[in-house]
Amino acid sequence: MGRIRYLLEGGNYRKALKEAMNIQNPLPRLIALAKILEVFPRDEVLAGMFDTLDSIRGTPERAVAHSILGRALYSLDRDREAELHFDRALELAETIGSPRIRGEVLAAVSRNLVLSERYGDALDLFTRSVELLQRSRGLSPSAVESLIGVARLIEKSADGVPNEMALAFYRLARDVYTSISFNLQAKYLEEKMRLVEDVLKRGKAAVRELIETGDVEPAIEMARFLPLEERAVVMLELSYWFHLHEQPKLGRRVFDDALEIILVGKFKPPDRELMGVARRFLRIGLLEEPLLLAGIVGDEKLASRLLGEIALAYSKRDPEKARSIAEGIRDESVKRRVLKALEGGSDVGYEQGLPLISGGEGDRALSEDD
Repeated sequence: MGRIRYLLEGGNYRKALKEAMNIQNPLPRLIALAKILEVFPRDEVLAGMFDTLDSIRGTPERAVAHSILGRALYSLDRDREAELHFDRALELAETIGSPRIRGEVLAAVSRNLVLSERYGDALDLFTRSVELLQRSRGLSPSAVESLIGVARLIEKSADGVPNEMALAFYRLARDVYTSISFNLQAKYLEEKMRLVEDVLKRGKAAVRELIETGDVEPAIEMARFLPLEERAVVMLELSYWFHLHEQPKLGRRVFDDALEIILVGKFKPPDRELMGVARRFLRIGLLEEPLLLAGIVGDEKLASRLLGEIALAYSKRDPEKARSIAEGIRDESVKRRVLKALEGGSDVGYEQGLPLISGGEGDRALSEDD
């Protein structure tokens, strides 16, 4: 899977497909093909999945395989076919005689339901899985080991649930850890649940507090509970934090993810928040990010002011680009002042921190934290 992920990240989809088809064990092969299908939705990949399913004989493995195929079909919006495969997975699971193995299989099917965004069904099935394994603890010494694995799977699933249902998943995992005396893990989930509750209650303010205190990993994780337009702003602020702390690769990746939310999902944050983040980037000498954000700002006057500041910031690095940006400013009064400054005119107040790009007397440009 590591090799296949590497190929997928590089866009070598057909090579990844060839590698996957060479995996001898059919269940890992099916998982690899499902991963490829997410980014390379082609009939040949799906055909490989069906062929692999046909080669699986064991009942537990076949049940899990049907749920993997169901998840893949959901990703292709073939919901009815997906449901049939999940139904078949559950039918096969119920024929398994060992409560421990049946519990493990139900947990695997639950995981694929989570990945198909069927959170309610997944939670119910995870609960059944836990009940089976708890009942089998006296019959099988392996049941505790199975419970540990299922608890981790529930916790991992909870980390991907983007709404308040995540609390129910965390609660179930915590209860399993408590029942087997994994007290440190149970306490960790208690703390995470309190954090989720805080974000669900206070929203963006709670995530911003995490960023301000340098708790960026929980901030990234908790951002999933925010509405998309708020999530985009928080991710832009996280990008700024990464750049500020000399982690430019992470900064750029998070910035690109935020742009994708805005441009592809069409969830645009308020202009003033975009302006505030853009000015933070300018403050630490980054110019490309503010230029991209200026193209998203809808208010013509605000966008013009931001472009003016970017043009002046570019003037020492790339005078030609600075002039090109200035020429594209739509507000004529701002354009004139910026071009005059670029040509060495008298209106160079920007260099002294004066409101060159503001809208006039008493209308200071927005503070960078507005």
